[in-house]
Amino acid sequence: MSEETLEPPLPPIDARTEAVAERLFGLKFALRKDDPKHIHDEWEHAADWIRDGYLRQAIEVLATADRTQAASADGSDYEERMRVEYRELTARAGRLRDMLQRYADGTLDFEPTCPITLLSRQLDVMDEYALILRRRANIERISLVRQRIDTAVRGSNEWRGRTDPRMEHGNRQTQKKSKGTMNQ
Repeated sequence: MSEETLEPPLPPIDARTEAVAERLFGLKFALRKDDPKHIHDEWEHAADWIRDGYLRQAIEVLATADRTQAASADGSDYEERMRVEYRELTARAGRLRDMLQRYADGTLDFEPTCPITLLSRQLDVMDEYALILRRRANIERISLVRQRIDTAVRGSNEWRGRTDPRMEHGNRQTQKKSKGTMNQ
């Protein structure tokens, strides 16, 4: 332990850790829009206790990043990556759908430079990709967040081959009621 603090001494610092610490240090200057050279000079002349604090933060950030990268590299968490991909895709498609709707309503506050037909085609492809992910998730028995019906591709059956999880309980009750009715 250090005499001045109760912190353990820093391990040897490599260039990667030093660069991340300097970047973290530089974030405090972000609002002032200082140039990188000025930030580097400030970093080089910072007090040891300030540098140590940022180096400890950098070590922690890099350790967490390395653990996360290792976990995703072995493919063990592909289900979560699929969920994240699906959520991101549907969020983007939703924003594009909203923009196209505002354009159609005449309430869009800018004129898109890209042709609307191309944007509409992009939305169709995004919706089709979301449908493919839902079908794949169904086959692989991966639970995805239920998608709004208005994001399904026109003319497709969103729940084809799968039961709406919200309705499973209701269907069982309906089946019990109909059996009870038949027995009377």
